[in-house]
Amino acid sequence: MRFGNLFRFIRHILNMASASGPKRIAYAFGNTLVMALGVLFGWCVRFLWIGTLETGSIHFLAGLFGLIICIPLTLLTFLQGFVAQIALVFISGVGIITPDDRISNAVAFLLSLATTLGLAVGSYLLLRGA
Repeated sequence: MRFGNLFRFIRHILNMASASGPKRIAYAFGNTLVMALGVLFGWCVRFLWIGTLETGSIHFLAGLFGLIICIPLTLLTFLQGFVAQIALVFISGVGIITPDDRISNAVAFLLSLATTLGLAVGSYLLLRGA
């Protein structure tokens, strides 16, 4: 990961920490979309790996090119979305303490926790081949 992306990611985490409760709900949905992209790219890596190397149903160079593109995108989107969602679990969990945004922080907490757990289970099932 380049340093520009790292600083942008840190700024994203800081923006989530300084946001109000309703905006944290939007961040939870945005992080969920990024995590879903990571799972999609992971499925593409699995599909290209099986299709290229195991069965030979995809042309080798096309499969190799797809793997070269999809592997870094999988790592980038999955890790950034997953880490941001874990951070949002803690940020919105602490934000529940403030009485002004208690309900919206609780909603953001439940969304981020549920999608994080769902991502872990879904990724295991998808990549395992179920």
